[in-house]
Amino acid sequence: MRLHKLLVSCLAVLALAAPAFAQKKMSKEDKAKLPRIAILDFKAAPDAWHGWRHGGWGNNMSTISNQIRDMFTTEIVDKGKNKIRVIERERLAEIRGELNFQQSGEVDTATVQKIGKLLGVKYVMTGKITRFAYKEGGFGTGWGVGALVGKVTGDGMAGAVAGSVNVKKASFTGRLDIRLIEVETGEILGAWKDEDKVSDTSVKVAGTGAEVSYDEELVNKVFEPIVTRITPKLLRATVSANEDE
Repeated sequence: MRLHKLLVSCLAVLALAAPAFAQKKMSKEDKAKLPRIAILDFKAAPDAWHGWRHGGWGNNMSTISNQIRDMFTTEIVDKGKNKIRVIERERLAEIRGELNFQQSGEVDTATVQKIGKLLGVKYVMTGKITRFAYKEGGFGTGWGVGALVGKVTGDGMAGAVAGSVNVKKASFTGRLDIRLIEVETGEILGAWKDEDKVSDTSVKVAGTGAEVSYDEELVNKVFEPIVTRITPKLLRATVSANEDE
């Protein structure tokens, strides 16, 4: 009898709670009213690169920027569901074209506000890669292999080709500086910097070992943990700003 009463009570509680759960599903109209955020390009600060010549990395700066922006977009959309919307990258590209805007290093607040107003967003997120350091570790294969090939084949050219790429162990440190700006007021609602490190990674090094081959997966490994940690802080700042209005 007691078990029967307990089951009835539980069912009654669930029945009362069902409408509340149903109300949590946001309508299209309500979603359309959510504040929007634009994520600008991530550029490297002039002294961001440490321990290497650029190799193929400098030529892939726009790719690295897009990778970081995509990571933030994914995190904000996932963690900020029913709280905020992210403007499409294509729309941002259109506005950049209209303003002939080329971001390099710091972006002044007036430009951020102008971009934000043209996009119709409430917040703009700016970011910089303030550090992307490379530190060499132990050697793997390399010029010794080339010398061996040359000796066995009697062909110096074959040895040079075989030894043209070294594989080394290396560590990479990345740091991002992020700012969240409210478009209407130009106020900086939050500023964060964070860094992470990937150690003992095998990397291909061209020639004498100064130019590290560009590796898209490595960029994700270095910066994804930073993006994961910063996003909740950014979302809390936007929620707090909306509650204060």
